[in-house]
Order: sequence, then structure tokens, then C-alpha cells
Amino acid sequence: MVPDVSRRTALSGLGTAVFGSCTVLADRVGSDVAPDERDAGTDWPMARYDAAGTGYNPDAVGPKRAARVKWRRRPERFSGGVASPVLLGDTLYAIGRGLVALDAATGATRFSREGPYRSSPARADAEAYETDTLAVTAPTGVYGLNAGGGIRLFDYEFGVERWHGSSREPSFDFFGSPSAVPPVTVGSTVYATVPGPAPDAARIVALDASSGRELWRRSSGDELRRLAFRDGTLFAVNWPFRVSAYDATTADRLWTRDLDEQMVLAPTATDDAVVVPHRTGVVALDSRDGSVRWRFRHDGNATEGAAAVADGRVFVASAGDDGSLFALDLATGDVLWSAPVLGERTPVVADGVVYVSASFSSELVALDAATGAVRWRFETGPASPPAVGDGVLYVVSHGRVVALEEGR
Repeated sequence: MVPDVSRRTALSGLGTAVFGSCTVLADRVGSDVAPDERDAGTDWPMARYDAAGTGYNPDAVGPKRAARVKWRRRPERFSGGVASPVLLGDTLYAIGRGLVALDAATGATRFSREGPYRSSPARADAEAYETDTLAVTAPTGVYGLNAGGGIRLFDYEFGVERWHGSSREPSFDFFGSPSAVPPVTVGSTVYATVPGPAPDAARIVALDASSGRELWRRSSGDELRRLAFRDGTLFAVNWPFRVSAYDATTADRLWTRDLDEQMVLAPTATDDAVVVPHRTGVVALDSRDGSVRWRFRHDGNATEGAAAVADGRVFVASAGDDGSLFALDLATGDVLWSAPVLGERTPVVADGVVYVSASFSSELVALDAATGAVRWRFETGPASPPAVGDGVLYVVSHGRVVALEEGR
């Protein structure tokens, strides 16, 4: 298996022989742990942990009784954004106007790559390479990056950026900051959302993780959120009202359901249902036909965030002035407990603890998943949803990456 790194990153004046040597080396430099030697139990390979969006790794453990800083880093040329970091073995990857790879134990920088990347990365198998691909989205499309890093030659970087797929003209939101929806990955396939040429022509694309080759595309309305995948089905929501299910191999639409609420948020897929938060509540739809299983109304004003699902419970925030975090029974939608937690949040769960942080709030809160009792609070400033590893919690907070461990 010979790596063949994209020539887009090559200096045009270099000869073919020199470039070929550099690309082989670039795929091998910077990766201390081979993909098949990683401890998969402590990985957090994409935002919200898995392609289903559950936000739950049953093998991960975070600080439970209290939290203290293990390390705090402000990497060079790392700034902006609160995209969730991802953890692969002993390497933590974060996005902040580029990609930075840090030693998970110390926070030391292993490599970095400036670029237009905006979303959390998602790890994918790359059959043509010896190291994984990290898929990220940006205002200009979808990128595949080398998880092992690259090399520098004559002040140029080689081998970090493998491909750029489904490219388009850059766009900016009303407030001026580029935004992008994180992709999800399943094996060697990347599923991503890309705005189309017209405001109501957003697309779902499936890409090969080794080459960026487009496997299929599907137009799906406006304002797509993060996708969710389970058992060969891809679930998507878009403004207004709509939830849809697609065959992940063929892109055939399986069903569509219009909800009562225009503002629908990112879905979470479970064994037989898809959980969809919206502005004023949550609805669970049958994953086979889209029929309604249950509804829950919290009368909040949620415009961001997503639900986590763990051990038969749904965890979702209501936002608004009197915001709460709710734990609902996954089968019935009945309220098991609620706790006052302000802000629009995307919770994650590990070892019986729910962790919630928010991009417009100053603290990270840990709650008991069974009772809702607050275990600890920690001032972080506006922060990303956490990634959870082996006893350590990782967050990105506007130019900083912070690791929290068990405190006194």
C-alpha cells in the first residue's frame, strides 16, 4: 500500500521524483500510534462521539467528583471557534482557524496546519494510506486531512491536506464568522452537508475518505444540521419543519416527516427511533417510517444544541431565560428529572455523568446522569462540547485547549 498524497499541497516547482518521496514520508511522520494499535475504548473520534450522535462512549471516563486543570494550552496561530475536539489514542485534535494536533497527556503541539477548516474533525478509515483521514468542513467545502501530520520542506508543508471535495464558493453568516456543520464518518465513507448554489438547495454528500471522490449527492432543502447515521440509514433535518431518512448507500429517500415546529435541531439516532429536538421541545420518530412515538414540550427557546442518549435516557437542554437540562425516558418521553442549566447546550455522557458546556456560557457543569444532582461546576469561559477520554475531559475555549482531570 503506497500513500499518494494530493498534489494540491505540492510546490509547483518541485520535480515528480522529489514530490513522490515527500508524500510517502509525509504519511508516516507524526503518528506515534498506528490506527490498529489505538485503545479504541478511550477514543472520541468525532463531535458527539459517534455517527449516531449519541454523545456517549460507554468506555470513557471523565472527572466525577471535582475537576482541576491538567493542562491548558494556547497553541500558536490557534484562534476562534468552539468546535468540539476529538481524541484518537494519545493525540487530541482541535480546530481553530486550522488544525492542531496535541499530545493528550501534556498538551504539547505535535503538528499544526493553517487552513479554512471550521468544523470538528471526524476520523475515517483511509484505505489508501497508513494513517487515518480527518474529515472537516469549511465555507469552501469538505477537506480530508492526514491524522499523522506531514513534513516541512523549504518552509512549505506537505502531506497534511489530502483532498478537497464538493468545493464551492465561500460564504459567511450574518455576523461575519464562517460556519460549517461537522461531518460524520462510517468506515471509509464521509457524510457531510454542503450549502448549494441557491439558498434552499443544501446538499448531503457522501465522499470516499481516501480520495474525496463523491459517491453521491442529494439536495435536501435549506439549513441542514449535523447528520445522524445508524444501521445503514442517514437521518437529516432542515429548516423549516422537516426530518428525512435516506438509504446511506443509494441516497434514496425512505421517508419524510414535517413537524409542528419550524426550528428543528440536529437528530440523534437510536436502535429503533430518531430523537429530534426543536425550539420548544423534543420528538421521537420511528426510524422505519417516521411515525411519532412521543413528544415532549419544554416551552424553551432552543436554536442550537442536540440531545445525548445513554442507558435508556435522553438528555436535552431547553435554553431560554429559565433553561433546564432534562432527562427523559427514551421509550416514553416521560421526564425523569430536570436541573437548572442555562444556555444552548449539547450534552455528552460518560460513566454515569452528564457534562454540559455552552458557547455562550462561562461554565462547564457535571451532573449525575441518574438523579440530575450537580457534581461540580468549572469556569471555562464559552466552551465547546467536551471530548471524554481515560479520566480526562477536553474542551476548546476561544483560542485555548483545556484538559480537566479529577480534582480534590
